[in-house]
Amino acid sequence: MSVKKNIIFIIVCFGFFYFLNEEKGSLFKIIYKDNNASLEEKVNKKIRLYNSHPSGEPLPLKKDTKLLSKSNGVIYKLIDPIIVPGIKDGNPGYIDVEVETTKKELKELDNEESIITIPGLNSTDYFETTWGELTNNKKLKEEIQKTETLVSGIIEKDTIWELKNSPYIVVGNIFIPESVILLIEPGVEIIVKGNYAFLIEGEIKMIGKKKSPIRLNNINF
Repeated sequence: MSVKKNIIFIIVCFGFFYFLNEEKGSLFKIIYKDNNASLEEKVNKKIRLYNSHPSGEPLPLKKDTKLLSKSNGVIYKLIDPIIVPGIKDGNPGYIDVEVETTKKELKELDNEESIITIPGLNSTDYFETTWGELTNNKKLKEEIQKTETLVSGIIEKDTIWELKNSPYIVVGNIFIPESVILLIEPGVEIIVKGNYAFLIEGEIKMIGKKKSPIRLNNINF
């Protein structure tokens, strides 16, 4: 084979291998790009946001507000501007909203999500009183049950009036004997329905806070 033919043969082989490598590279790039595109695909979820701020004021949130899962760090964004209702009848206001994230964010299982916070509120009172949960979480309460507890008579042993059982409706005189303690949690509402009194020989401890005050209302008939 002549030198000229050898040179042509070498050039052809070089071109062939270059073309093959380019094609493989392109194929790899396409697959890699498609995988990335799949990971970046938008995913919609529903989140229930709660507002238990003691002021009772509704909380407006802008579109694209970020919500952060405390359990696995997944970040969600609000699709539309919303207003989270304030406390009503002693229960936190809530609203179900649609949020957006990506498959990349959801690589970790999210079916064990617990509390979702709103980082943009961390310098306000609302940060501690506003939270969210995924509505497809098995542990999520489908509805906030409205509760009320009727109380009257003698409190015979140390007792706690808990926020979860609020409001406490006083329907008769309350007597606290000596050495008995009644502890009232922050955020509890007490409604006295009538001309009733607290007769205290023991002790009442009220631990209301600025953000979760204890409320006492009297309704006379």
